[in-house]
Formats: sequence, C-alpha cells, structure tokens
Amino acid sequence: VTLTSSGRWVTFGDPATLDHVKPCWYWDKKDLAHTPSQSEGLDPATEARYRREGARFIFDVGTRLGLHYDTLATGIVYFHRFYMFHSFKQFPRYVTGGCCLFLAGKVEETPKKCKDIIKTARSLLNDIQFAQFGDDPKEEVMVLERILLQTIKFDLQVDHPYQFLLRYAKQLKGDKSKVQKLVQMAWTFVNDSLCTMVALQWEPQIIAVAVMYLAGRLCKFDIQDWTSKQSSRRWWEQFVHDVPVEVLEDICHQILDLYSQAKQPMPEGGMGIGEALPPPSILSLSAPPMGKRASPQTSPRPPRPAQVSGLLEPPPPPPPPPPPPPVSINPGQCLLPLKSCFTAGKISGSLSLNWAVCAGQNIL
Repeated sequence: VTLTSSGRWVTFGDPATLDHVKPCWYWDKKDLAHTPSQSEGLDPATEARYRREGARFIFDVGTRLGLHYDTLATGIVYFHRFYMFHSFKQFPRYVTGGCCLFLAGKVEETPKKCKDIIKTARSLLNDIQFAQFGDDPKEEVMVLERILLQTIKFDLQVDHPYQFLLRYAKQLKGDKSKVQKLVQMAWTFVNDSLCTMVALQWEPQIIAVAVMYLAGRLCKFDIQDWTSKQSSRRWWEQFVHDVPVEVLEDICHQILDLYSQAKQPMPEGGMGIGEALPPPSILSLSAPPMGKRASPQTSPRPPRPAQVSGLLEPPPPPPPPPPPPPVSINPGQCLLPLKSCFTAGKISGSLSLNWAVCAGQNIL
C-alpha cells in the first residue's frame, strides 16, 4: 500500500485476483454492465462519457507528441481494460490516460518522457482537470504505472484492427477506387471504435471485418469477388470463421451510436479521433509500419466461437499519403437495420465522419 501525493492510498494488486489468473480481455455485455465504476454508483452514461474523454485525452496528448497511431490505440486499449478492474471514482481518468500512454510508448518502442506527457497534459486540461494529478504529477503517473502493469497482468502486446483491415482489403477484387473509398471509411470507423467498448468484446480481426461490412453498406459497395472465393461462403468467412451477420451488425450499431450522441453536451476539445490517422496508400493496400512489440503474448487467449483464419504478412509499406477528405454518410442510404440514431427521424440529412463538425459539436 502506497500513499500518493494526492493523498490517495493505493494497493498494488490482490494476488488472488490479479497475479494468478490467465488474462482474458473479452467480456460479455452483461459483464460490461457491472463494472467496478457502476458498482460504486456511477451510471452507465457517465462511465461511457468518461471512457470517451479518456480516449480523446490519450489521442490529443499522443498526437501533440508525434506518436504513431498504434501507440495511441494501444494506450486506449490499456485504458479500457484498466477500468474493467478499477473504478473511475478511485482512479481519475486523466491520470490513468497519461499513464496508459506512457506505458504504450515504451511497449511500442516510441517512448516519451513522463515529464513531456505531463507538460502536454497541462496544456490541454483546465486547472480543475489537471488537479487530478496531485502535487507531484510525475509520482502519480509512476505509481499508477505499477498498478496498471499488475492490472493488465504484464500482458503488453495488443493487436489492432488496422493491420487486419488492410490485409483483408488487399484480397478484395474490383474497382480500386471503390475499394479505396471503402477502406478509408472503414479506417475511420476503427478510429471511432476506440471510444466505445467494442475492443473489450471482440477480437481485432472481427472488428476489422465489421467495419468493412459497415463501410461497404454505406458506400453501396457490394463485395462480390475476392481471392480464393468459394461460392458457399460469404466474403468475411474468408477471414474469420463462425461469425454470424448479427455479430457484425451489433458492432456496427455500437460504433454508429457514437454519432447519435452528437446532440448531447460533449466535452470541449479540438479534432476528434475519427478524422485523424488516415490509412496509408490504399491502392497498394500494404500494411502501415508497425511498432515493434516489447514482449510476446504472455498466455493464450481462451477459445471463442469465432476462430480467425491465418494469412500471410503483407510486404513493407510505402509512406502514408495526406489525410483523405471527410466522408459523408447519408443515413437514408444505409442498408443496415440501424438502431435509435437513425430511426424516427431523429437525425436527418448527411452526417459527416469528421467528428469536429459532426452536428456542429464535438463527439468527444
């Protein structure tokens, strides 16, 4: 047990619950409805907002420090996993966000000094928000890093949907310009998914297929031909097995629900995650440069119904191009049976994927 500079006593893990359990990073929805934060009285809407704010904070700090998108995504996944074991009431989201980014930088071999992360955080947060860091912000982050490592059981490697999205798109056949548009939109949906709890429910391979499915519907691009096509299988079954369409649509709904929240009060800030981090050259469909992993997966994941098929690694990529222009979604054109945000005329007209201008408000 340690007393931090903010006067908060913290315990470095319970061996019975943290140290001797194989890591499983996927939860059912009923588990997501009984998080430690909700057990301590935090309502689900507030917890969802805190998660969005934390993800946005990690993105903003990391972007200003010039970190690679993989580092930002890894930090955000750490953040979501951490709060499956701890409460927002005990661990302030901005301190946790800074700590997750600090650790992710080291894991992805793009390290940044703790003092630089704190300095950047100070420039982004107001006085009340930055007060979460206490009298000695560096000590707060360093102490919390030990708790974070024990919470995630030193399981540091995190795979993201980006690499699988590009790998799968490379096997699609058809008009390259249409494939490029599909991948650009799908890439944006991957970015936006980081602000949801999708990464706590499904493997990155399945998320990659889901965002391709969603982008294909919104772009009216019917995927009819792909490498090693078998007439008895749907296109995504080339990449993942035993994944029903209901799973893909559920992931799509969770991502699209972010846009329905545009009419609600949102925290202040600059650009949103959805408009940043464009994919590399889609015409070549090569994977972007990936940061080297600090360590292999410490233990195998438990078996799940959806088994992912293995594919060859893509060749080294060219440098990424400038960001693509925002893509507009017309909800009336969507072929999915979308839920609340696109029903009963709640949202009309086109909805831009550019979070900074979505419905005139910041999503995050």
